[in-house]
Amino acid sequence: HELRTPLTVIKGTMEGLMDGVLPAESQTYQQVHQEVDRLQRLVADLQELSRVESGAVALNLQPVPVERLVNTVTNRLERLFEDKGVKLATRLPGDLPAVLGDEDRLIQVLVNIVGNALKYTPEGGSVEVSGFTSPSAGQNRTVTLAVKDTGMGIPAEHLPNIFTRFYRVDKSRARASGGSGIGLTIAKSIIEAHGGRIWVESDGEGKGSTFLFTLPVVPQLATSA
Repeated sequence: HELRTPLTVIKGTMEGLMDGVLPAESQTYQQVHQEVDRLQRLVADLQELSRVESGAVALNLQPVPVERLVNTVTNRLERLFEDKGVKLATRLPGDLPAVLGDEDRLIQVLVNIVGNALKYTPEGGSVEVSGFTSPSAGQNRTVTLAVKDTGMGIPAEHLPNIFTRFYRVDKSRARASGGSGIGLTIAKSIIEAHGGRIWVESDGEGKGSTFLFTLPVVPQLATSA
């Protein structure tokens, strides 16, 4: 269905142009161009998901300071938040240990989650990125990052399926925003490849959402803490 829809639009528009039913105007060509763009993004995301799920993506695991990770993402997205009139805040304790991860992939995950929070939060709302260390000691110690928004929220019946490919709570709104529907699926695969887990919490429609994921603390820090 996700591939068929843009192809159907492109085919229908081109047939309309050839038959003279649709005017050969820039708006018509722009519609075709937008659908081609969406199709390209979808194919690229499908290729990415296939590589991650098959284990073909080799993670470059290094100590990653959490504050640097979060700041990289918030700096990258800050202008988009300003343009929409949504507040972006961070709340990170100063003693957060570094995590063991592939920094580029973790940036990819956080950009996706924070970007989604912006997408579904109306003007005047807010998004907060926070972090905390798990209470467990030793090698199992983890850092949890949470992205909390004041957006549209998620009904309880949809929560178990949020990370399923192509699953959308609000299909019309997601389509308008141009998402492929598998960004969160890719994020889940990347976090699990790091040995972490990812989940979402929401009190229901209109009450915002919080996406959380865990990452392992760098081993030497875990043992010395």
